[in-house]
Amino acid sequence: MENSADQAKMPANDNSEGRWRRAALAGMAASLLLALGLGFSLIMRPEPQVVAVLVNDAGEPLVLVEDFGNASARITPLAEFAVPEGRVMQVWTLPSKEMGPVSLGLLPRSETMTLDGPELPRPQEAQLYEITLEQAGGSPTGRPTGPILVKGFARQPR
Repeated sequence: MENSADQAKMPANDNSEGRWRRAALAGMAASLLLALGLGFSLIMRPEPQVVAVLVNDAGEPLVLVEDFGNASARITPLAEFAVPEGRVMQVWTLPSKEMGPVSLGLLPRSETMTLDGPELPRPQEAQLYEITLEQAGGSPTGRPTGPILVKGFARQPR
């Protein structure tokens, strides 16, 4: 058993330099890893192959579509769409007349979303994109059945 004189010499808290140095090095390493990850994600951001501005019957631009050519497309509404209860917006494209319209996915509300659709041929200039109003769960036929809300043709970004 230690005597009370030995206990008086020991500090109440162990604030040794080694512990703080290890904590500082671990924090710096974590910061470096986060910075590298952020830099990598900014560098590796895919560029859209085509961009389409979808307009309504009055010609108002209401939706921006960026198709990355890798089965994903970012849909950015430029206005609020009122989607009735029990309905959903469905995004379509027409890669070719032979293939017919293909669904890229569903938009349950007016917010920017990245849709991961099926593998399609590389998107091209003048490819049609449209959004229809469909029943909950999407078109029952695999083809557009509801009214067209907006549509537009793709252009290659410069």
